[in-house]
Amino acid sequence: MTNEHLSFEPPTDQHHDGPPEGLAQQPEQSEELFRLLVSGVMDYGIFVLDRTGHIVTWNEGAQRIKGYTAEDVIGKHFSMFYTKEAQDSRHPDKELEIATEVGRYEEEGWRVRKDGNQFWASVVISAMHDGGQLIGFAKVTRDLTERRLAEAQREENARANIEINEELQRLAYVVSHELQAPISTILRYSNLLTVRYQDRLGEDANDFMAKISSSTKLIARMVDDLWTYARITKPNQELEQEQVYMTNVLRDAIAELKDKLDDQEVTRGELPSIPGNRQQFVFLFKELISNAIKYRSSAPPHLWIEARPDHNNGWVFSVKDNGIGIDKVYTGEIFKLYHRLKGGPEASATGMGLAICKKIVQRHRGHIWFESAPGQGSTFYFWLPN
Repeated sequence: MTNEHLSFEPPTDQHHDGPPEGLAQQPEQSEELFRLLVSGVMDYGIFVLDRTGHIVTWNEGAQRIKGYTAEDVIGKHFSMFYTKEAQDSRHPDKELEIATEVGRYEEEGWRVRKDGNQFWASVVISAMHDGGQLIGFAKVTRDLTERRLAEAQREENARANIEINEELQRLAYVVSHELQAPISTILRYSNLLTVRYQDRLGEDANDFMAKISSSTKLIARMVDDLWTYARITKPNQELEQEQVYMTNVLRDAIAELKDKLDDQEVTRGELPSIPGNRQQFVFLFKELISNAIKYRSSAPPHLWIEARPDHNNGWVFSVKDNGIGIDKVYTGEIFKLYHRLKGGPEASATGMGLAICKKIVQRHRGHIWFESAPGQGSTFYFWLPN
């Protein structure tokens, strides 16, 4: 729109000594229009105080919020809306003192309605001057009780969730610890049965003992992983850290997998030294490598492991494989507890490894993600601060 469309200039064939008819307002008329506007506002309590804090004006919004009519409050001190504790501490007077000194006072706090109920108010008090002299204060109040109650409910829910999570973590910690001994006993005696009675009780018995042994081993691994997960997420447990040489960490992780992976099947780049928990980093690399081995393709497995610095003062590590790949539908599921990918050794997987990896990375103030496609291998990335 051009400026001429906004012009209020009269036609050239007419002469006006002042503004067009209907646009001019006398000061008294402007004040009356403003008074009517303020008095009709319903969502805000807007009123004027004199220099001592006594109420001079009262609008409909103030009546709706506080419950008082103008006749109830005109001439009374505005401290009548405050709790007894606030009155006893001279809080209303302090508000006026600050507004006088700096021109404005703003806060949120509890106020009292006519019926005695409290509400959460957003309050702004502005000093008014005439010729440099303080003549009073403009006060604007808004009822934010619903928002306050909603925030309090969210905070309560968050506290409850934290308590529940802490209880579950403590339970996992205790249960995983207590289950280790009886599972070890079952595994030991099932191995003894296999050694002593192999081929002596018939073919079915051999099959039964093999299933008992394999299932017990899976339970033992699940308990071990649960124990690891519980220790990593144990409430209020500080993370023991040191300067960790990630090249040595990777070497140890590969060494623990020597029966599953040949060292020649891993291409390694230079890895940095960063602060962290060495034991957890070994588990992290070991699990990501094991995951690649579990979901290998028909081709001989190969992994590429490297790290590069980024602009966020951290390092991006990558573990790339040439396995069967992962469908993108698992993006939101793969790091959850007890999630097992289709197409892999589901019977021997505990479903906890990647969830533990995520917790380890998070405890080191980092994050983990992956990129993959079916038949094209997978690359797991994790970022850690330097």
